[in-house]
Amino acid sequence: MLIDLSEATFPPDDECYDFVIVGAGAVGIYLAAKLSRQGYKIALLESGGKRPEGNSQELNQAICDGVPHRGISEGRARLLGGTTSLWGGQLTPFYPIDIERRDWVLDGQWPLTFDEIAEEYSEVISTLGLPAISDVNSVPWERIGSRRPDLSPNFDIVLTRWLRETNFSELFSADLEKARNLKVYLHSQVLRVETRPADEGAPFVEAQSPAGVRFKFRSKKLVISCGTIESVRLMLASARLNPALPWAENHWVGKAFQDHLDYRAARIVPLDKEEFHKAFDNIYTGGFKYSPKLRLKEEVQRSEHLLNIGASIIFESSLAEHLDHLKSFAKALLRGARPKDLTQLPKHLVALWKLWFPLIRRYVKDRRAFNVADRGIFLNLHCEQRPLSESLISLDEFERDRFGTPFARLTWKVHGSEVATMKRFCELLDEALQKRRLGKLLITPELERKDKSVLNGCSDTNHQCGGLRMSNTLAEGVVDRNLRVHGTENLYIAGASVFPTSSFANPTFTALALASRLVRHICSEENGKN
Repeated sequence: MLIDLSEATFPPDDECYDFVIVGAGAVGIYLAAKLSRQGYKIALLESGGKRPEGNSQELNQAICDGVPHRGISEGRARLLGGTTSLWGGQLTPFYPIDIERRDWVLDGQWPLTFDEIAEEYSEVISTLGLPAISDVNSVPWERIGSRRPDLSPNFDIVLTRWLRETNFSELFSADLEKARNLKVYLHSQVLRVETRPADEGAPFVEAQSPAGVRFKFRSKKLVISCGTIESVRLMLASARLNPALPWAENHWVGKAFQDHLDYRAARIVPLDKEEFHKAFDNIYTGGFKYSPKLRLKEEVQRSEHLLNIGASIIFESSLAEHLDHLKSFAKALLRGARPKDLTQLPKHLVALWKLWFPLIRRYVKDRRAFNVADRGIFLNLHCEQRPLSESLISLDEFERDRFGTPFARLTWKVHGSEVATMKRFCELLDEALQKRRLGKLLITPELERKDKSVLNGCSDTNHQCGGLRMSNTLAEGVVDRNLRVHGTENLYIAGASVFPTSSFANPTFTALALASRLVRHICSEENGKN
């Protein structure tokens, strides 16, 4: 049930929920749907509305005083569905080396094993309506009558999955709009969370409507899942209002913020264009898209003490704008919606008329994408960031939002050792491509020299992680292996903010896997009490 508080002049019904979940993005919606299906009474709080709004988006204002970070403003969205209204729907898993202890990646120990996380990936896949494929890196190749390319002993070509419906507010619309035990409160800006021992009453969150009405949502358990920056901000703001909260003195709150470093490292000159496209064009099978990515194998990372790193092949075309418009048009039709700006459709169709036959032939015959690449083929690196305690999120001392909460201040720091990992990746890849007669790399001069100025050419990827890291003990982090905040009985953090390290992969898949594990843990815990 959707309840919009934008015009509220009085508090909603004073009732106690089993769970109050703060944030209706990917993780919050996923948790709310899974828990409500188990019969729990849920309140899901979202500070935005159903559509993008300037007033809501203003609440994301933040101050950056470290490495420039574009995603703090561009990569966050306050509305039902959160950043799933922005992303492309790509799901990439983490790997064993991301979770295990690495002596060359300081402060990066997870309190879980890889198997404990990996067993939840299949549950996420099932819940999101993706096909259950035993080996996603091989089966799609087999389905198109091909074999997974064997590039070299140092690299894997892995396939990433893509959702057909990327916005979780649409994907879970039946749960959000019709489940009687799930209430979604829109335009509900949470000001603080308050935890209490069981014998002192139910914990609660205090929120405010745009009309200025304050109210409390009480529950047996609270879950904060409003994105990395906002989750840290809420924890810090709550502790400032009540210094007696268990995490108020925890020095790890806000520390070890990470994002992936994205860098255009080289231009690729194909040596055998046909074979190159066979290896790296997108695959379409069973109604889903799979994208080939390059990944440096774990043995190389271990032997040379490198960070985890992957890469995408970018085919640049002067026709990209026209293709993107037609994709948006087709998606709108498939959703049953009216496509936007129909007046521009003829222009795009005319621009692409010479390509219709090869586009359709490639898709129908080979079930592959047809990449024009008249502007070149490029290698984009996605490099894991080494976690640093001095890379942090804090509260600004002077600037506040219209609700009186201090803005977040991001001091993003990057170690610099990432450059060596990028350079080694390119060296090994150039050697592998040339040996297979697929292509060669024209690496940027800065990266050839391993100059730290490479970092100036890197951008963040809207993959914000860390700040509320998982740990076995209070001295090492903020939440335990079951995502419960150390020192509390009833407060959980869900999302990429709990990651001690960030891999190179899009964090959403693993954040959802941890959310799935949290649901399993909670249900087991509740059943044990009965």
